[in-house]
Amino acid sequence: MMSPRYRRRRILLSGVSIALSALLAPAALAQTASPAPEIERNDGDIVVTAQRRAENLQDVPLSVAVVGNEQLTALKFNETSDLQYLVPSVTLINAAGPRNFGFFIRGIGTSTFSSEAIEGSTAYVLDGVVLGQSGSSVTDLPDVERIEVLRGPQGTLFGKNASAGVVNVVTRRPSREFEARGSVSWAWPDNDRRFSAYVSGPLTDTLRFSLSGRRNVRDGYVRNLADGRRFNNRDEFGFRGKVEFEPSPDLTITAIGDYFERNADCCIWTLYQTVAPAGAVEAVAAAAGIVPGLDNLEQNVNGDVFSEARSRGFSVQGDYRFGGGYTLTSITAWRRWQTHDGLDSDSSPFNLLDSNYADLTQNQFSQELRLASPVGNAIDYVVGAYYFDSDVRSRSIQVFPTVPLPFFSRRARVVAETRNMALFGQANLNLSDRFKLIAGARVVNERVEADKSRVDPRFNLTDAATGRTESTALVWRAGAQYDLSHDANVFATVTRGFKGGGFDTNIGNGLLREVAPERPTNYEVGIRTFWPALRLTLNATAFLTKVKDYQTAGRDPVTATYPIVSSNAKTRGVEFDLAWRPVDPADLTVSFSGSYVDAEWGAFRNAPCFGGQTLAEGCVPAPNAPAGSPGVQQDLTGARLPFSPSWQLNLGGSYGIPLSDALKLRLDLGTSYRSTQLIAFPNNPRARQGGYTLVNAAIAIAGKDDHWKLSVFGKNLLDKQFAVTMFSTPFGNARSLSQFRTYESQRSIGLALDVAF
Repeated sequence: MMSPRYRRRRILLSGVSIALSALLAPAALAQTASPAPEIERNDGDIVVTAQRRAENLQDVPLSVAVVGNEQLTALKFNETSDLQYLVPSVTLINAAGPRNFGFFIRGIGTSTFSSEAIEGSTAYVLDGVVLGQSGSSVTDLPDVERIEVLRGPQGTLFGKNASAGVVNVVTRRPSREFEARGSVSWAWPDNDRRFSAYVSGPLTDTLRFSLSGRRNVRDGYVRNLADGRRFNNRDEFGFRGKVEFEPSPDLTITAIGDYFERNADCCIWTLYQTVAPAGAVEAVAAAAGIVPGLDNLEQNVNGDVFSEARSRGFSVQGDYRFGGGYTLTSITAWRRWQTHDGLDSDSSPFNLLDSNYADLTQNQFSQELRLASPVGNAIDYVVGAYYFDSDVRSRSIQVFPTVPLPFFSRRARVVAETRNMALFGQANLNLSDRFKLIAGARVVNERVEADKSRVDPRFNLTDAATGRTESTALVWRAGAQYDLSHDANVFATVTRGFKGGGFDTNIGNGLLREVAPERPTNYEVGIRTFWPALRLTLNATAFLTKVKDYQTAGRDPVTATYPIVSSNAKTRGVEFDLAWRPVDPADLTVSFSGSYVDAEWGAFRNAPCFGGQTLAEGCVPAPNAPAGSPGVQQDLTGARLPFSPSWQLNLGGSYGIPLSDALKLRLDLGTSYRSTQLIAFPNNPRARQGGYTLVNAAIAIAGKDDHWKLSVFGKNLLDKQFAVTMFSTPFGNARSLSQFRTYESQRSIGLALDVAF
């Protein structure tokens, strides 16, 4: 249920947007200017909107990785989480349901589990709309044109909590001619079935549409010994519709609506490592025949395990092109995200803590106005204003069946409201045809209000807390870019980012703890080159990022909560991208990209201890604690950040071979390597995932004009088993570890049929 304040604000700003469109339309209808020219896309050109205007990727002074639709579909990369296998420096946590989903870019990220008043460090932008909750980006990728990953703080133009970077998803525009596409695939093991369809075309001379739909069903890959259930399965459905109205060459209005739902018996973990003396969970698992280890995909529980998520949204974008090359853009958007989760948290077939339920509903409204000047003058710029309002409401209940009557349960409720307002701008001062200065700034004001209550009915205990925090920040970017030639340039920039503060709602009782804003400063130098004779693109970027009050979350083995901790962090490294496209008729593309990232904690002397950590291992009592007090903190100063492998390398290629006038053969290969990394916080040296390489490939026969394609594809062909996160086993020995493995951590082979008209 939306609060009255939220509803009034949404109605007011919706009226402003409608009025703006009404003012623009008559002026546009009266204009007779020629349409803006289409941007030519040559073999060496990739057009992106990383700076809020269409530009050649090679001209953008940012570290940007672009994943196109062809790259996604060739190897059947279908989901947001697949980005980590395509883009170096990117890691994702995708465990325990969508509420624990989080991006990490260059080692920086926030996976907040269920903290309603803290957002992620990576901004996820869908068709120009920022999603306020990281978990709402957990979806498939059915009609994507391209995905732009902007690495490093993006404070000026994207600004809404983009302290680590931006994932900018751009879906297909409605086409001027009728087209239809469809795909069906099946993969083994676990009977993974996917169906998708897309249709687009003109309705009139000025009105175009597109509609996409998909259905994905997969059996579970974790076997439950207690009753034979298969956990971590999936049943998904979604659609997206677009209508594009172009009443004149100078005005385009695009309306977008989307819906997505996911239902699963998810998300359950498995035992990775047990330590003597065995706790209750380890003993029961051993009696059932479960053997802990990385290859363990068995559980033994009797309670509910499910995860349901639904997202929907509607947006209207208006683009009005003034005379002289100016473009005014307005984006008005509303979105809702809902989750409902249940988990047998005792990890056993006994009635200890069988029911752990949680619901969350988030409503958000946003309004953005941007004015982009023409390029080619002495100064070109983008200026604008942004407004964002989010209302998050959650409730949870824990049931303890073994406690004598009266019935014992623990209930909690959290309400969090976030309001973000900003003015922003970025300009290029073109001092010559080759040299330009870059300057940008964003003034942002963010306010977070939170209310939390927890009730233990059996003991008639009620805890409640409220909090309010507000911060104003100046975010800026400065730099220079120099063209060495028509096909090469170098740049250097300094960026100050910002991620708003909030409240940690995961600590015990009815408490709230204020969390300070996250403030990164990023230094970056890069070179962009294109070699026309070789049709070779080679880019490299070096960076150093210092983060003040870095926000991160991890499981506290003592309280079994997921508190947010704040410290300083530093990350530095190098990223490179190579793409080679030899001349026809070879129809060959080779890509090689990688990153080296050295990410470490700054001063962090009061970090929480990992489960069972001893004094000899560095777990010490709090300062001024009485003699004999237990250890509660460790010094992680200079230690490596978790979820940040030093090396990530990607090698890919595509080769098309004509078989006849009507047939051709296509071979696609994609490999992804990541080195050893810690996959737990607090840092636990035993929660270490060794390095591994994933090999994905596809072989296809297609019609000459790609009207149809039949392919055999394989993912993780070497069957490399890996975990994405580890933590102390609930109700077990504190030093025992459990793990979460994703579907991608096993080999899968499938068949696919794609058609296009």
